Amino acid sequence: MSGHVLAIALGNSLLWSIYLLLTRHVVSGAQLDAWAYTLVQLLSAGLVLLWVGRRTPGSWADLLLPWTVCYAFMRVIINGCTAAAIVWLAVTQSTLISTVSVLIGAGSGWALSRQSPARRDWPGLALLALGIVAFVAGLGSETAWRGVAWLLASEAVAVAASWMIAYHPRNRANDAAARSRFTGEILVAASLALIVVWTVAGLAGAMASPWAGGGDAFGRIELWLYAILAGLLFRAPGTWLGFWTINHSGVQTYLIALTAMPFFAIALEAILAHAGWLTPARLTTAEWLAAGVILAGAIWLIVVRVKTPTPS
Repeated sequence: MSGHVLAIALGNSLLWSIYLLLTRHVVSGAQLDAWAYTLVQLLSAGLVLLWVGRRTPGSWADLLLPWTVCYAFMRVIINGCTAAAIVWLAVTQSTLISTVSVLIGAGSGWALSRQSPARRDWPGLALLALGIVAFVAGLGSETAWRGVAWLLASEAVAVAASWMIAYHPRNRANDAAARSRFTGEILVAASLALIVVWTVAGLAGAMASPWAGGGDAFGRIELWLYAILAGLLFRAPGTWLGFWTINHSGVQTYLIALTAMPFFAIALEAILAHAGWLTPARLTTAEWLAAGVILAGAIWLIVVRVKTPTPS
């Protein structure tokens, strides 16, 4: 794989780590409704990408295509499962465990292609698996397994969604405007799917309705400001670059690049904590050791891809 593709993939992981760090502190610090925040940023990111790709022929009816609707609801499932996971896990714990997506990607790729992972990948995959198992085994809470279960569900759906993107012909377009329109349609559709699911869940009494109190969830100007900025600065470019990476390097390499995200986030937290702006990640000694093994596996897989010209 060429170095510039890997650099872009890792840069995108850094972008998402900054997004996660800022989102966590903005949503909790300003006490914003997390679902409303996500919906507004999805919508704003989608609309700006549709504007970027406005010269590409298309129709609003494309939002209702079965593939688009299916993918949109998968994004809602991913967001819901991740939100459920962090009820039982710390955010740093969840991001480290989410590197299991690489193992799920390797297994699903094997099933789809009928070809096992390359021999060069096995040591890295083994280190990653060992680190994740050790990390989960070292979790102190007796209820942490619930968060792990939700996270496994989230990552399984996320990997399936990545394969859907990989096989979609519109994601293979070379024209940047066409790719922008495709990505924008998906994000807008995801925002619409989210409001539908949120409304149904509210009617069923599973959670507060988005329309309770005349739409109080959306009533704060800070929410619109932060969410629109997050959509424009992080969600739009991050999703676009993610789809581009899948097209140029394959699903597995895309997932491997994302394993850097929790370590970028930990490093950023340490820097900001040193400046006195926030509290650094708090992990037990066993968790830090397991995280080190996960990092070793991630580095192995990344280095292997730099040395081979064949994307996977």
